[in-house]
Amino acid sequence: DTTLRWVFLVRVFVVLSTWAFDMRNGSGLSSNTVTSYVSDLRRLMSFLRTYLGETVTTKEVIEMDVRSVRAWVMWRRNNGNTPRSITRGLAALKCFMRWCIQKEIIEYTSILSIKNPKFQKSLPRPISIEDIDRLITSVEIIKKTNWIIKRDEALFVLIYSVGLRVSEALSLKRADFDNTSGFLPIYGKGGKMRTVPLLHKIKKIIEDYLSVSIFPNAKYLFVNRFGGKLSPSSVQKLFQDIRKWLGLPETVTPHALRHSCATHLMETSDDLRSIQELLGHSSISSTQVYTDVTQRLVTDTYDKCHPLSGKVPGKKGG
Repeated sequence: DTTLRWVFLVRVFVVLSTWAFDMRNGSGLSSNTVTSYVSDLRRLMSFLRTYLGETVTTKEVIEMDVRSVRAWVMWRRNNGNTPRSITRGLAALKCFMRWCIQKEIIEYTSILSIKNPKFQKSLPRPISIEDIDRLITSVEIIKKTNWIIKRDEALFVLIYSVGLRVSEALSLKRADFDNTSGFLPIYGKGGKMRTVPLLHKIKKIIEDYLSVSIFPNAKYLFVNRFGGKLSPSSVQKLFQDIRKWLGLPETVTPHALRHSCATHLMETSDDLRSIQELLGHSSISSTQVYTDVTQRLVTDTYDKCHPLSGKVPGKKGG
């Protein structure tokens, strides 16, 4: 019945909207994380509609058992979802269940005891310094407007220089830059603030962009062609165009610039704590992954280049 279906949809919308509002205003989760969580729950409901063969509301989600959750995880895995995406979906479901308990919608659920599935750890893939140079210089080929070229070059250089998340760079306000005394205030996940150093060379590149910007009184540092806040999707689209132009793999993304910063710093320094503070990681274990990345790079180089590997032209392995 169409009317009944609309009633169900309205109820779902109200519950998810209320939950999302509470998460944005008291959970410490970033707005992007909450948006992803809501999207994950909608995908879960879509799965349940097929899995159960009936109309699904938040009631069916709340009443899910462990078996259904495992089926959902397996379904996502078989459909090409990344381990990180699957783990985040499970975190979204648990977050929703905790909220339901807090609101006394339910008393208990065994879902909270489910452990995250174990996947083979996927290491970040940094971009080589040579390809980063090519990325930055190719902006001039993709874009035609001078101030936009300068903007994108400044954005790429800033993200790479201090390992920012794209959302962090795009949230920077013009006042943050104008009032800097060598450091920029960065608001990361959960609203946590940290300061990052602004090298003179990087500051000069941003000043060059601002000197030709047609929006001198804009609120945000990086703005779109209407003077509003530049969107992450615009940056993603630019990277797609550059990848096609340069023939680079899909692992070359805006976020890979952050990975590259951390990896290149790790190659020349073993100061994990300083790199952790620079990146804004809450746990040192998140930073330690870059130690594994550098070890992998060293191993790959050794395997390709050492005469005893048997892979160097004209050389024979022992």
